[in-house]
Amino acid sequence: MKFSFVNNTNQKYSSDEIYFVITGKNTSGQFCHVDKSGNLIPCNESDNDAPGHLTKNGQNWCHYLYTLNEISEIEVPPMYWGRAYISLGSPVYLRVINNGQDIVWPDPAYPSDPNADVYYDWVEFTIDNTGFFYGNTTQVDQFGFPMIIELIASDGSKKAGITESRSALFSEYVKTVPVEFQSLVQEPYRIISPFRGGFVYGGNYATYFDDYIRNMWQYYTSNQLQVRIPQGTFIGKVENNVFTFSKTDSSNAKYTIEYPTSSDIFRCNGVFTTGEAIQRLIQAQISAMFNRHILENPANNCKPEEFYKNSPANYYAQFWHLHSIDNKAYGFPVDDVCEQSSLIAHPNPEKLKVIISWD
Repeated sequence: MKFSFVNNTNQKYSSDEIYFVITGKNTSGQFCHVDKSGNLIPCNESDNDAPGHLTKNGQNWCHYLYTLNEISEIEVPPMYWGRAYISLGSPVYLRVINNGQDIVWPDPAYPSDPNADVYYDWVEFTIDNTGFFYGNTTQVDQFGFPMIIELIASDGSKKAGITESRSALFSEYVKTVPVEFQSLVQEPYRIISPFRGGFVYGGNYATYFDDYIRNMWQYYTSNQLQVRIPQGTFIGKVENNVFTFSKTDSSNAKYTIEYPTSSDIFRCNGVFTTGEAIQRLIQAQISAMFNRHILENPANNCKPEEFYKNSPANYYAQFWHLHSIDNKAYGFPVDDVCEQSSLIAHPNPEKLKVIISWD
C-alpha cells in the first residue's frame, strides 16, 4: 500500500525540512528499512558508518531518511512492528545494533539522546502478508507534534490522531493536568509520558499509585473481581498477596498477578507481562483499570465516561483522549483495552495519509 506524507505545518517547516524514515521487521524477524522505491532493505550495523551516514555528538548514525521534497508518497511492502518516524528541521538519529537484529530508537527519557533536541513523532503499523493494515498514532512514549492518519480504501476512509494546534495543546496541558503531570513537559520539544519521566524508580513521583495499589490488594482479599476477555469470564481474588484468577467454567488453571509497583502500572509491564496469552490478557485488563482508576468499580470497565474521575489516575493519558479524534488515543501501552486506542485497521487499504501539523 502507499504512504503519503502531507506538510500541514502552515509554512513553519518547508518540505525539505521534514524528514521521514520507515523501519520494521520482515517475516524472518530482521529489521529493515524501506527505500524510496518501496523495497524492504535489511538493516546492517555497517549502515551506521556507510557513505552518507549521519554524525552527531561524535558518533555515526545510519541514514535511511528522505525529505518530503525528495519523495512524499512511497510504496510500503508487508512488514511487521513498523514505525514511520517523522522529524521537523532535523533528521532523526537511529543506530543499528546486534547484527541488524535491533535498532536504537529515540528515547525521551535520556537527555544525552541525540534526538533530545529534535522535534519528532511517529506512526506505528503492521501490514501482514495478506495486505491487512493495522496502525495508530501514539503518545505512549511522548507527544512531539500533532498528526492525523487517514486510512483510505475503496469503501471509505478512517481517521485517527490530533487536530488541535501544538501551541494550544501545550498550553492546555499545563492548565488542566495535576501538578505532578506538569513535570512531564520538556519545552520546547515534547511532553513525555509518565514512565519516561519522574513516575518510575528513583523519580519524584515513583510511588504515585502506591496507596491505591495497597487499597485494592486489601479490598480484593475479601471481594471478587470479574474480568471478561475473548476466552471467557474469569474471577479473581487476592490470595497470599497474589491476585489469582480462574475461569468460571471450573477449570483448574490459575492466572496470576504479583503485587505491582507504580512503575509497573504506568509501563503496563513487569508483573503485567508474565505467563501465557490468557494471563497477559487478564493482566492488561487490570493494568488498564489501574490507569483509569476504576479497579474498585469493575462495572465501569469499558465505560469511558467513568474513566479518570478519581485520583490517582493516569492524567497524561486522559489528556490525549480529550484532545484526539473520537477521544481515541494510545496514552499508555494497553490503551486498546475496551477499544479506546487510536488503532485503525482495514483488510484491503489503498493508502495511508499522514498529515503533519504544527500551529
